[in-house]
Amino acid sequence: MEQVTNWVQSSTQTRININWLLTVGLSQEWKGDTAREVTAQEGSCVQIPCHYSYPAHLENEHRVGAWFNNETHKFGDPVAFYSEDHSHELPRFRHRTRLSGDLKDGDCSLIINNIRREDAGPYFFRIEFSSTNSYNYYPATRLHVSVGLSQEWKGDTPREMTAQEGSCVQIPCHYSYPSELENQPRDGVWYNNEEQGSSSIAFHSKGHNHELPRFHHRTRLSGDLKGGDCSLIINNIRREDAGPYYFRIEFDSKNSYSYYPVTQLHVSDFTDKPTIFPAEIVAGKRVDVSCTFNTTCNGTAAPVLTWDTPTDVPGSVSNTVTQHGVTLTYTSVLTLTPSLKHHGQTLSCRVRYPSVSSERTLVLTVQDAPQNLSITSLDMINASSINIIEGNSAVIICSVESFPASNLTWRHLNVPMNRTSSNDELWLVIPHVTSRDTGDYQCVAENEHGAVEGFITITVEYAPQNLSITSLDIINSSSINIIEGNSAVIICSVESFPASNLTWRHLNVPMNTTISKNELWLVIPHVTPRDTGDYLCVSENEHGAVEAFITITVEYPPQETMVSISRSSGWIREGSNITLTCSSESVPPISHYTWFRIEGNTSTQLNTSSRTLSFTPVTRENDAGFYCTARNPVGNSTSNITHLNVRYKPEISQQSECTRRSEGVTCVCVANSNPPGDLTWHLPSANISGNQTHGGFVSWHVRDGHLMTGSLTLMRPQDEGEVMASCSVQNPHGEAMFKVYLWVKGRDSSKWTVGLLTAGIMLSVFLAGIFIFICVRKRKTATEERVSGTSNIALTPSALSVKNQDKQNVLITEPRDTTRDTTSEGETPAPRDLSECPVGGDAAHGKPDNPDALLYANINFSKLPSGDRTVHRSEDTEYAEIRFQKN
Repeated sequence: MEQVTNWVQSSTQTRININWLLTVGLSQEWKGDTAREVTAQEGSCVQIPCHYSYPAHLENEHRVGAWFNNETHKFGDPVAFYSEDHSHELPRFRHRTRLSGDLKDGDCSLIINNIRREDAGPYFFRIEFSSTNSYNYYPATRLHVSVGLSQEWKGDTPREMTAQEGSCVQIPCHYSYPSELENQPRDGVWYNNEEQGSSSIAFHSKGHNHELPRFHHRTRLSGDLKGGDCSLIINNIRREDAGPYYFRIEFDSKNSYSYYPVTQLHVSDFTDKPTIFPAEIVAGKRVDVSCTFNTTCNGTAAPVLTWDTPTDVPGSVSNTVTQHGVTLTYTSVLTLTPSLKHHGQTLSCRVRYPSVSSERTLVLTVQDAPQNLSITSLDMINASSINIIEGNSAVIICSVESFPASNLTWRHLNVPMNRTSSNDELWLVIPHVTSRDTGDYQCVAENEHGAVEGFITITVEYAPQNLSITSLDIINSSSINIIEGNSAVIICSVESFPASNLTWRHLNVPMNTTISKNELWLVIPHVTPRDTGDYLCVSENEHGAVEAFITITVEYPPQETMVSISRSSGWIREGSNITLTCSSESVPPISHYTWFRIEGNTSTQLNTSSRTLSFTPVTRENDAGFYCTARNPVGNSTSNITHLNVRYKPEISQQSECTRRSEGVTCVCVANSNPPGDLTWHLPSANISGNQTHGGFVSWHVRDGHLMTGSLTLMRPQDEGEVMASCSVQNPHGEAMFKVYLWVKGRDSSKWTVGLLTAGIMLSVFLAGIFIFICVRKRKTATEERVSGTSNIALTPSALSVKNQDKQNVLITEPRDTTRDTTSEGETPAPRDLSECPVGGDAAHGKPDNPDALLYANINFSKLPSGDRTVHRSEDTEYAEIRFQKN
């Protein structure tokens, strides 16, 4: 980039020292040209000349210019001028600063009006673009402020200037002189020499005839001499124009002055080029392309701008010239409507001087939205779908035409899979395709001008997989439970391509089939227990087969509920261990059992929930009916009644007793057994069974359930004597008996006495402690009765051993007075030891393993009634009652 001369214009009172260079043409870099020093008089105005360049891509960006009253930029710098908002400026600079040119043309010259002393100091320019690109142009320009009108001859000119051959140049110049010459006429002369001489005049204000011929019509002043401006313009620069130049002012013959030092002018080749401001060129849209050239030359030496365009691009051209300070800006605007085919072609803008020219070329960058998008695979071109066998690789290619290059993205199921930036082609490679890769693949191409998209469908062929079996209520379960009578619906679904043939099988029998469909329903309207089992679904296509099963369990309430008995023989004997078991069929299994005992019409729930009911051991009290109820979550069921028929040997009941009646003494024998036993009365002369009379004895028998009751009545005897009788009860499991001794004894010849001795065969004694407890309790009862004084019967004990299979304890009850009052007779009561506890050798010691002892007693009937059971006190009659009780 070559340099040309520029100048600074000021008021009459302003003295300016300038040494600066200005670059011309569009730069691709950040560059600035400003004067190093400027001097201004207080109260006048000053212009700080400034031109700047920047990267071409920022041409159309919005920009803001700022001047800072400082050496370098830092936060909080004092702002002398801000083009966007004057509120940013220091208060002392407001309404006094402005730009002399247009920032868009690269002119950043600053004008400061009404110069003050405090304005002196360094100034630098800063440009800020909207895209956050900004730059500070250095070095700073130092402003000097002088006070009052100068009384001396002084001049400000640059020491050196460079101009390009064929163009023009301005040598900036300002001068001062004594104030008394302010209103005097003057002439200005520029000499192309170190010293004064008429043969070297380049410009004379009186007329061109004083000038050297080679400068005729090529030189002029840019300002007014009266204003102190002596700047020289030389048009159509030639090589011979190079050399020293100085200025001289002439008022009269006595007042003239030459201003030194001289300015050395250098002439270089013409290299300045116009600037093309690139605009965004979009296909099919009208666009204006501007070409500018800055210079100080005008008139016949003014430059001319022309365009060279492709022949098939229609367009129009408009030219304008604007001036900002001393700078003339020539602008040519080309309006055209390009198409995508013009992308890459060139536009040229040429600047022409009378003897030289130059041009700048712009390569057309025609932008367009993406178009002509195509999707291909390695095997197929522009196909909308492709089929790939699972396991193989897939390659699909998306390509598009666009500028700038598009951003391409592959999407599958709306998820980005692959993307590229600023590239018009994008490959998508799937090394090993699976069934999950089936679906639409979308390619999206987009740039700042638009977007376009296309898609391709990949169909993966594969064997059946992911087979699932569900019901309407349960998903992916290996088994389902259904209540009997309800309906069952099971669904078999599979993933495969092509679609599979599905078959339902139960017990290896096909139940339902479909062809080329990946779902099959099996409906059972009313399930029964027979439907329980595994149901197999088989899926197959040309690539393979798969199967799965589901188990249907039919739930139903308990059925066929029954009670079974565990025993070793066909009947139950007391003392054995018996277990009742409740059994039933149900799904789900029985969750609760309930047992009931039934006797007569009464049913009692037992406190157990076990499946079994055990009797260890079983007793006669367990002889009853039993049944169970089985329950599960679906329902319940009750068994039939099972009766426990417990068999046991005869046992003499506590109800056995002897009592005196009007017809005589009656002994009752009561035995409990199962089965009921056969009862026999044994007399000295005969054995009596059933209902019959023998001698003075009358017997009768009654059978009620397990009780056998027999009675033996002894009619009143005629003579004193002894009678022995016994009762035996026998069934298949054993025998029990007791004996009775009866005799008659009188007190004198007019009285008679009957002795009654009763004995029974005692049962087995369980524990010695039980017998002792009974003795103590009975002793207490006897003591209470003895206090009442109701008995005067004397008992004479005598031991008699009797062999018997059953061990019985014989209890002789207290003598009981059946009369109204028997205590006045003063009878001595029987001894308590004999009446309450066993007597005799082994019996006295309570040994239950010895044979039962037979007890007998002498009974004195001293006051026996004559006819009925009425007892007359005057006759002094007493009797004893004997009871047999099992301990």
